Amino acid sequence: MSVVSDDHEWQYNPRHSVPDFTRHAERAAALSRAARERNAGRYDIAYGDSPLSTLDVFPAAAPGAPLHVFLHGGYWRGRDKADYSYVADALVPRGVTTVVMNYDLCPAAALPEIARRTREGLRWIHRNAAALGGNPDRLTVSGHSAGAHLIALALADDAGADRLEDGAIKAAVLISGIYELAPVLDITVNETIGLRPEMVDGVSPMRHPPSTATALTVVVGSAETPAWIAQSRDFATLCRGRGSRCSYHTLAGEDHFSIMARMEKPDDALSRLVLDAAGVKE
Repeated sequence: MSVVSDDHEWQYNPRHSVPDFTRHAERAAALSRAARERNAGRYDIAYGDSPLSTLDVFPAAAPGAPLHVFLHGGYWRGRDKADYSYVADALVPRGVTTVVMNYDLCPAAALPEIARRTREGLRWIHRNAAALGGNPDRLTVSGHSAGAHLIALALADDAGADRLEDGAIKAAVLISGIYELAPVLDITVNETIGLRPEMVDGVSPMRHPPSTATALTVVVGSAETPAWIAQSRDFATLCRGRGSRCSYHTLAGEDHFSIMARMEKPDDALSRLVLDAAGVKE
């Protein structure tokens, strides 16, 4: 493994740049427990054959509602959908059926396989939207950190026969994502992720940008590291240059973990961006 500089580790490992990250995880877990008590949900629905190919769904009151899928972060090696049930509190009250989706994790699965299965999961959700209480013609997605990366890669324009149908996903909100993966080779978490140089090209959305058929909202916190902010800024610039409808937002004062606190209630800044992407007005 290459020698890791302290600065490179700080730039690309949010647990180094946000010393109190555990506080945010504890808050999210508590909010999610309460959300599961408030919202009638269906849990651990299988969308594939692997152990973590499961999702939870929190239906809106009206059938055929807009359908939104959220993918968690965790650098492809940790966290769980149960940690993010609270996003239902932001969306269900506005009439949006909310799906919180798991995916396989490193090192049990390699990153290219995780990306492929995530794309299959989104395709499954689109095909089964009505059974989940949603409208397949109003499917939108969002993800945080590794979740944003997986969504961006799932939307790749050059995925060949595995490509998602144009327009299947109307809009995507990408929160604090990583889009060029070469830097991951030289941080300590790669001991678990297991990314190899020959994998980097195939799993970097900067090299395989999304279809222009999906509207994009790219969001990052102003208190994230300069390198992490650059990942979002450069990705948004690339997508706009290709003709995507792509907006770019910086949330003032938010770091890599605190940014998700802006998606706890319907009127929070991040919730508002997701609801706007879903076509839900006040």
